[in-house]
Amino acid sequence: MDKHLLVTVSDEYHTSQSLRFVHNFFTNRSELKLTLFYVVPRKPDWRLDPIDLEANPEAIVHIEHDKAVHGVPAMAKAKEWLRSMGFRDDQVAVKFSNGKLGTVKEIVRESEEGLYDAAVLGRRGLSWFEEMVTDSISHRILWESLTFPIWICRNPERGRKNVLVCVDGSEECMRVADHAGFMVRNEPDHNITLLHVCGDDRCIDAEQIFGRALAEIKANGVDDGRIALKVMTSANPARTILHEANEGKYAAVAIGRTSHKPSSLEHIFATTSLKILRGIDRAALWLCK
Repeated sequence: MDKHLLVTVSDEYHTSQSLRFVHNFFTNRSELKLTLFYVVPRKPDWRLDPIDLEANPEAIVHIEHDKAVHGVPAMAKAKEWLRSMGFRDDQVAVKFSNGKLGTVKEIVRESEEGLYDAAVLGRRGLSWFEEMVTDSISHRILWESLTFPIWICRNPERGRKNVLVCVDGSEECMRVADHAGFMVRNEPDHNITLLHVCGDDRCIDAEQIFGRALAEIKANGVDDGRIALKVMTSANPARTILHEANEGKYAAVAIGRTSHKPSSLEHIFATTSLKILRGIDRAALWLCK
């Protein structure tokens, strides 16, 4: 079964972390399809109608200008880079968005309407504090009610292998286990490690948690020899997961996430997935809801 990814592209094509991660991760690329997605950044002076969000003629002029000056060259260079890396032209499609809903919502809408297996975003080298203050796409999109997996890539390191799947018994974690199994099913160079982090005071029945997650992975055709189990105890799950990801040089960390939007700054900082997003480096974070 073909895997179809929506890969976001910016005019900074040469630092596109999303493209580099996809190329580094997949070796069996014959069954991989990519749709490159460029959102023309929405600007206040476009004067979009607040009700129907349709651009007026003046806004359309600006949109088409930005698309021609930045979007089209970025897409052409991204396609050329993929071609030089061995991707066939029929594996790569191109789509533009005029950004009338804003970048985040345009990515969400395209991902849902296109039924992609995942949306892939790169992360620029901003500190986590700068990103929180500027409300970056990668953080804002966490609060959307998503129906698809999203990959957030930061400085992907060539040569990294395997996926660390974090499980706690939730339905979101079962979905991320299924997603990881599907993605590595025909990628024999990648194994999966199921990780359950217990709190200092208690440990949920790990055997039951692993049993469900194992069933999801095996249903995708991944055999037992490619799956490992690990239980760790920690009062700081995010720090433990990041340490394990770094020590094991995993290509990706996969985690489930609820759709609840934090109601306070304290809750934001206490959220495991956000802590991992802030701290992950040289790998990708896979999120499923």
